[in-house]
Amino acid sequence: MVPVLVSFGPISLYSFGAMLALAFLAASSVVVKGLGQRGLDPALAVPLTWWAAIGGLLGSRLLSVFHDWDRFLVDPLGHLLTGAGFVFYGGLAGGLLAISLWVYRQRLSWLVISDIVAPAVVLGQAIGRVGCQLAGDGDWGVPTTLPWGMAYPDAIFGWPHAEGVLVHPAPVYETLLYSAIFVILIRMFHAREHWADGAVLFAFLALSGMARFLVEFIRIEPRVFLDLTEAQWVGLTLMVVGAVGLLSRRRPAGMGPAVVALLLVTTVGCVTGPPRAPEFVAQNLDGKAFRLKAQRGKVVLLNIFTTWCPPCREEMPSMDRLAARLAGEDFLMVAVAEDDGGAPVVRAFRDEMGLTFPILVESTGSVGRNYQISGYPESFIINREGYQVARIIGPLDWDTPEMAEDLRTLIRTGKWPRGPDGRR
Repeated sequence: MVPVLVSFGPISLYSFGAMLALAFLAASSVVVKGLGQRGLDPALAVPLTWWAAIGGLLGSRLLSVFHDWDRFLVDPLGHLLTGAGFVFYGGLAGGLLAISLWVYRQRLSWLVISDIVAPAVVLGQAIGRVGCQLAGDGDWGVPTTLPWGMAYPDAIFGWPHAEGVLVHPAPVYETLLYSAIFVILIRMFHAREHWADGAVLFAFLALSGMARFLVEFIRIEPRVFLDLTEAQWVGLTLMVVGAVGLLSRRRPAGMGPAVVALLLVTTVGCVTGPPRAPEFVAQNLDGKAFRLKAQRGKVVLLNIFTTWCPPCREEMPSMDRLAARLAGEDFLMVAVAEDDGGAPVVRAFRDEMGLTFPILVESTGSVGRNYQISGYPESFIINREGYQVARIIGPLDWDTPEMAEDLRTLIRTGKWPRGPDGRR
């Protein structure tokens, strides 16, 4: 990770900005070739690229300001000039509007120009995500134990996780997906005998919407409705628009329904919502069995810890206060101790700390393995239906009015106001 390539006094060259410039150069090259292949003047690429760039940057920044209004008010100029924080869908909307105005003034075919521009845009996306990866733009995913997991300690927007925590490198996934989409669109662009004007544009909308929809499942963005993020809803909309458009642009028409069916099946198959919390059975300190499945109908805050872990000790009193604060609600605080010493050691720890909420003993570490924890402590918030809506790595100050209110919202409405990392 290299957020800043070089600095000259107060002026810095950000890696994201450098990759953005490279993306525009690559996109411009694709547009030049596309114009020539459609019998248009390649010189039109210069104004077309500038209109798309200016409209895209303005749209991206406007949506970024909308999403982060409080930060913008604190430092308007710094927020606008930072080398990160661009919002792609804002850029896409702004770029399309700017290109549409330019095409109208030039009296050109909007569908033809859109087919030329679409592969360039997705190539720009692929390169731009490399910039996000280098900058640590906050686009990383949720924690993972997969061998290609990464940390972003020098992230330009700050790294919230403890040392040793690895996350999904979401920008890398997007670069790979958008590169594959670029290849598909270029092949369609050259297969004019099979596709009418506008087909490449609609394929871009459908495929890029699908890519973003899938990647969002491992991103840390907040869920806004039906446990989907804002970007997923936009992606679903683009998939539907793209599928309908492809249905009408195929020549001959026989393959159109098959393309639409494939997109719809993929969409339905991927709308899985949050993962189901792994089932387990453990003993409480009285030797009785505790089954997670038996707690359905309650919101469960599951904490996995050890008695010898200092951060675990640090957060336990606030957990106990939170449990008392939510007493009488459909809520259960439960902690699983994975100590080798078993119940005697854990019982002494409970008495020393004065804890009143249920504590279980699992000396084999099987619960932690099933939940794929990366260390101690880790906590999981599980909704009434048994689905995991958040995973919190490291200690937290649990007894805050905001946390209690968010848990009450989950209890009463089924909606989790925070992201999958449990933080606002």
